[in-house]
Amino acid sequence: MSYVPPHKRHENVAARASSVPPSLLTKHKNTKIIYANDFISRWFLVGSEDNNNNFQLVPVSSEWRRESEDKPLVMLVKSEFGKLETPWLWVAEKVENDLMLGFSRAKKTLLRYASEDINLRLFARFGKAVFNGDGNVTKSVLEKFKKTFHTNVPKSYVENIAYGVVPKMGFSVEETKELYHVKVVLDNTRPDITISCKCTVDQQRKRLNFYKASCFFFPLLVFKNDVRSFVVYFLQAELNALRHLILDVSCLDQDLDMRLSVDSKRTLTNLSENETKNLRELTDSAVIDPSVKGGLKWGLGKSSCADRYSVCGVWHTVTTTYRNSSLRLQVREADRYDFRTGTGGTSREVFLKLKALSKLLKEESVERKCVSDMLKDCLKTVWDCFLKKQV
Repeated sequence: MSYVPPHKRHENVAARASSVPPSLLTKHKNTKIIYANDFISRWFLVGSEDNNNNFQLVPVSSEWRRESEDKPLVMLVKSEFGKLETPWLWVAEKVENDLMLGFSRAKKTLLRYASEDINLRLFARFGKAVFNGDGNVTKSVLEKFKKTFHTNVPKSYVENIAYGVVPKMGFSVEETKELYHVKVVLDNTRPDITISCKCTVDQQRKRLNFYKASCFFFPLLVFKNDVRSFVVYFLQAELNALRHLILDVSCLDQDLDMRLSVDSKRTLTNLSENETKNLRELTDSAVIDPSVKGGLKWGLGKSSCADRYSVCGVWHTVTTTYRNSSLRLQVREADRYDFRTGTGGTSREVFLKLKALSKLLKEESVERKCVSDMLKDCLKTVWDCFLKKQV
């Protein structure tokens, strides 16, 4: 079945309703995001140091609005402030201590789960910081409002990244992948633990296959031998990402805002044969349907098995990855659906993996100046190329 872009899909209320396991809507709360006990969260405002300056909050435009929200608000400058000539240096100074502390805490997960496959990730994401409040407010009042960060960027921005930023910065295309991520509650008594099974589509049989690769050390499932190929199928299953750090930066003189985040993700490498069989049963029973949110649905009674595993959500993603010597850029179109809350939606997202800086921070003993200099270089790149709709 060929891929149907979200904007060309037709509404199918009956189909969407049938894809939701009713028991999950009342049984589980939304636990997609897991935070470490020593999680660090900060918000910075670039362009005004004065807490008494006034800002006006106005309804966010449709290009930033999420389907599940009524009237979120976004910050807008009411009066003119002097622009910083080198805002990335200001931000680097503000975030450096938190970044090093957050990454240091994240590294402890490597020691705690030394025998498992742990991936520490440092990302810069782009979008809009959105506030729940209204009227004219000062910075000190604004800091007390509830904030969220919307990563759904406009189509024009994605096009600018692909046709402007990528060639300008010397990125090369690494790959484009279309995947389904089947989210499974590991145990009905522990809804906070979720496994994400990455799957591709077998076009001939119109069914899901576990994500296949030739260089991952995951439990072996099937060998397929024929004259032309030797394909090894693996189950790539991951637990919820554990967030250690979020630094949100509202950029008054830019089109977009920035989020720096550090998380750790555990890949399950020790699943038993029976556990793999149960997960296989859930993915085998999925019906591919581009007209429903998330692109998958399950028949009555098919979304759970073994009195232990239940499908709680699905993502359908098409991701193009670009790479250069120090950065990894990903442009993703995602269609998500959470069976626990009955909500979902589509989004376009752009995020930058700071590979070189992450590698430096992973070192046992690293000079503070080296981190500071590389952080400034990374943030200058962000300011020059990633915070404008057009470059």
